Amino acid sequence: MLFRADCLDLLTNIKSNTVTLAFLDPPFNLGKSYDSSKRSDQIATEIYRGWCRTWLLETIRVLKPGGSLFLYHWPRWLMDFGAWLNTVESVEYKAWIALKMKNGFPMKKRLQPAHYGLLYYVKRGGLPRFNVVKYKSPTCRHCGKLIHDYGGYRDRFKPYEDNDGIPWIGLSDFWEDTRPARHDKARKVKVNELPTHIPERVILLTTEPGDVVLDCFSGGGSTLQAALMHDRLWIGGDIGTSKSSLRRIATFFGTEETSPSSRKLLGCFQKPFRDALNQLEIRKKRPILNVRKLTNIKSLRNGEAKSRVFHLSKGNNSSDRKS
Repeated sequence: MLFRADCLDLLTNIKSNTVTLAFLDPPFNLGKSYDSSKRSDQIATEIYRGWCRTWLLETIRVLKPGGSLFLYHWPRWLMDFGAWLNTVESVEYKAWIALKMKNGFPMKKRLQPAHYGLLYYVKRGGLPRFNVVKYKSPTCRHCGKLIHDYGGYRDRFKPYEDNDGIPWIGLSDFWEDTRPARHDKARKVKVNELPTHIPERVILLTTEPGDVVLDCFSGGGSTLQAALMHDRLWIGGDIGTSKSSLRRIATFFGTEETSPSSRKLLGCFQKPFRDALNQLEIRKKRPILNVRKLTNIKSLRNGEAKSRVFHLSKGNNSSDRKS
C-alpha cells in the first residue's frame, strides 16, 4: 500500500508492534528539492534533529519485538542518531554498514567523502530474524575473472558457486558494490532513490516472505520494488510526488490494482484508518495508469535479484538457495 503522506501522519495511523522491518532513508537536510514543488529540505539543525528523533521513536513503536530498523544517512548524522539510539532502552545496536561511493566528490579542506552508512538496530523483547545472505563475488567486466583471489581460502567457496563457477560470498559490514543512484537509468532527476539491491539485502537479511516492510520515505520506490520481488507485504509513504514509485511498480509488476484485502497488512493500521481504507473503491482513472513506464528495460538490472538467502543443510556444506 502506497500513501502520499507526511511520515508522522502515516506512522500515527499504524498500530504498535505490527511491522517486521522499517527501512528509513530520510531527507539529509542539505537544502535539496526532491519534487516539482521546489521545497527545500533544509531546516535548522536542532529542528531537524528533533524531527528525526520523533519519527525514529514512532518507528520503534510500530516495530514488532525482534523487528529491525535500518537508517540510511551520511556519517555526520549517523553518529548523532546512533549515539542517541544507544540511550533508547527499547532497541539494541547491531551494526554500522558502510556503503562505498565509487564516485565521491572532492571538497575543499576536507577528506573526500567515500561512503554512506546504514545503522542497524533491533527492537528488544523478541527473537530477531537474521538470514545468511550472499552476493555474487565481483568479477572483471573485461575478462570476467574474479577480482579477489581469496588467498588460500578459495576452496571454501566452492559449495556456493553458480553455473559459471563464480562463488557467492557472505555480506560484511562494508558493501563495495554500491554506487550513486544518479547513474541509474531508472532514476528521476529530483527524486531521492537508492539502488534496489541496498534495500533488497536488508529485506532478505531480516524478514521472511509475508512479513511487513515499512518505508516512510519511499522516494523512487526501490524498497517497494525489492519487497515485491521477494513476496513481502509493504507500506510505503512519501510527502512528495509518488510518480517515481508508481513508475517503477508499473514497469516491473504491471498497473493492475486491487482493493486492500490482506488481513495482515490491514491489521497494521489503527481501526478508524483501517475502516476508511476498507471503504476505498478502485476507480478507472488511477495515477498508476498515467505514469510513463521506464524505457530501455533490457539494459536495466533493477528487476533482477542481486542477493540470495542461503540455508545450509545439516551435516554438510550443500546449500538450498532461495532468492
